[in-house]
Amino acid sequence: MFELADALASASGRVGSLPGLSLEPEFRRGHGSVYAALTWGRIDQARLRRLLLAAVPAGRDGLVWLAGDVSNWARPEAVCSPQRLMIHDKSARTLAGSPVTSGWPFAVMAALEWGPTSWTAPVDLARLGPADTLTAVTLAALERVHAGLAEAGRAETPGFVFDAEYDLMALSHHHAGLVHIVGRLRSNQVFHAEPPPLQAGMRGRRRRHGDKIALNKPDTLTTPDRAVTVDSPRYGRVRLSAWDTRHRRLIRDGHWKDHDGPLPIVAGTVLRVEIERLPGGGDPAGPMWLWHAGPTRLDLVTIFAAYQRRFDLEHTFRFLKHDLGWTTPAPMHPDTALRWSWLVLAAYTQLRLARSVARDLRLPWEKPQPPETMSPRRVRRDFRRVRGLTGTPANPPKTTQPGPGRPTGSTRPPRTRYPTHRKNSRRGKKTTTR
Repeated sequence: MFELADALASASGRVGSLPGLSLEPEFRRGHGSVYAALTWGRIDQARLRRLLLAAVPAGRDGLVWLAGDVSNWARPEAVCSPQRLMIHDKSARTLAGSPVTSGWPFAVMAALEWGPTSWTAPVDLARLGPADTLTAVTLAALERVHAGLAEAGRAETPGFVFDAEYDLMALSHHHAGLVHIVGRLRSNQVFHAEPPPLQAGMRGRRRRHGDKIALNKPDTLTTPDRAVTVDSPRYGRVRLSAWDTRHRRLIRDGHWKDHDGPLPIVAGTVLRVEIERLPGGGDPAGPMWLWHAGPTRLDLVTIFAAYQRRFDLEHTFRFLKHDLGWTTPAPMHPDTALRWSWLVLAAYTQLRLARSVARDLRLPWEKPQPPETMSPRRVRRDFRRVRGLTGTPANPPKTTQPGPGRPTGSTRPPRTRYPTHRKNSRRGKKTTTR
């Protein structure tokens, strides 16, 4: 498996198939060993996570930012592959033209870098099974990353950035006071301020929820607690307005369905982002809303900048799939897909760590790039030379003889077919805690 990862990082061009990697000089075994390694190989995921966390780039202003997202591996015709879920994949349109198909979703957590670069540092990977929820998988990943950074001796406070499909209230509640949570909010959400205190002579319990603000109704917005205007080369004039100590009125549904006792009050900052123009020159459709909760109150520009860096993870997914062939193979079992996914992340990490010593083998029409901003594709062009200097921990292959093969006249039984699992979208009756 070491040689397979080296061959993946050293190959030139797009990875078209697994047997093609066996033709690379870094892989000293036959093409059958590629499938044997992925089918019966073993990866110590906890140890690999510790190695990846030890290589996380330095943070800024006492914070190390990480982004979480889900990338799908479409397997629409693999009826003999178990634990497939209904996924949304624009690149795998069905005959009816719908992007909804079946496959395996993978949750990835990666550390972000600052400056003119699109590199990220993947540190955690998990496959979502039929019984898993995105919130539960993300909470487990947050605990692993937070504990791993502390074990690695990192003094920075971790901050995590997510998109709108994540349950930001649950993530903020379970890690309150430990990490920073930043995410995008949907514009149809409603938040409440802190309730006013009971006045003298008033009886009864204090209200749990104060005045509300609806993000899609400007007439409900009060004067922001904080506001700042900055100039951006991509977005023009950017105005940031924040309402602090706001919370949502949670309902007993989804993650909170089986919560014991009263539902918690998860307070944080609601940030409105108004830009002058889009990077392509068009007009924005409306303001963007962000959420922040953490042990300390962050600067508004820092929150907006951290969310902008989340898009670097999209570039990482594109390179992993297009160049390294993450979703190119067609494994039958999801465990095989998970082993291959870990190898792809390991190969990408080797490329990231090698950019400081890699030479810029640019094409005649390409502009020179300094090592710190060299793209993953350029680093990969020179990785074969770098790998020759560092060597490999893999043992040399042993001589073997062909096996006897399948007995004459024997036949294989038909493979078991598995249905595609569908998440139950029907919700029970919503109950509101007042």
